[in-house]
Amino acid sequence: MIFKATISQTALMLRKKESVCVFYILFFMVVINFIGNVLYFQGRDIAEMYQPMKLLLLSYNRTNLNATNTLLLVQLYPLLVVCPAGFSLAREYQLGMRVFLVSRLGNFTYQISKYLSAFLATMIVFTVPFLLEILLNCLSFPLSAAGDLSNLSMYDSVYRNSVNHYLMKSIYLYSPYLYAVIGTLFFGVVSGLLGVFTVAISSLIKVKYNVFLFLPVFVALNLSTILASLCPKESPSIKWYDYVLMFNDEIKSIGFLLISMLVLVLFSIGAVCVSGRKDCL
Repeated sequence: MIFKATISQTALMLRKKESVCVFYILFFMVVINFIGNVLYFQGRDIAEMYQPMKLLLLSYNRTNLNATNTLLLVQLYPLLVVCPAGFSLAREYQLGMRVFLVSRLGNFTYQISKYLSAFLATMIVFTVPFLLEILLNCLSFPLSAAGDLSNLSMYDSVYRNSVNHYLMKSIYLYSPYLYAVIGTLFFGVVSGLLGVFTVAISSLIKVKYNVFLFLPVFVALNLSTILASLCPKESPSIKWYDYVLMFNDEIKSIGFLLISMLVLVLFSIGAVCVSGRKDCL
């Protein structure tokens, strides 16, 4: 029952205009980034060409060449990530659909399937456009190119130190292409958790205007960048984008990443337990 309800609700969320709009916004940004790369690097000798995966929109390394596209994504992300599924539960409360769905599924099954479908829908929307960009780059740029956009030699100690700070460094050293795929999926998982976090907030706090549901994720992500400015320069980064953007050479704390994701998961589980026991009337 939970599986069927999750699949049907995920399909419904993906057809909603919010999901479609966010998908096309991300796809448009990917296409603009790809076309810009093709026009800029056309005719360049392979010996001077950069590693194709480091040209991706999700690549922090490409900010050494041009930070405009990546900066735009970082600025829009806290708002876009809420849209595919964040309003779904609140809207069903407001339209009175919850009573009907609970009568068919049961309150606990309804809550579980809603959270799972919110995770899947958000993950799909925030994964597919970037996987398509990986495919386009593989078809358009020489796969043997290995340059870094910092223009440092791979034998340079500064370059080696920066690679040591990559999240999933061992996967990158094994294959930059596998690293890009896994990094994109990880970006989708984080996006899915943030979408579920918004749904969890809406299940605990009834809001009159859905626009207020933008605030929890927006405040949480931007708070990490504000607090980062107060930390010593030598300390690991707590900026959210340093953990989700690939080829990022900032010092990171795996403990901070795991704790942050665990907090999102535990908060969502707690919200399911609390709201699942509430009277639906």
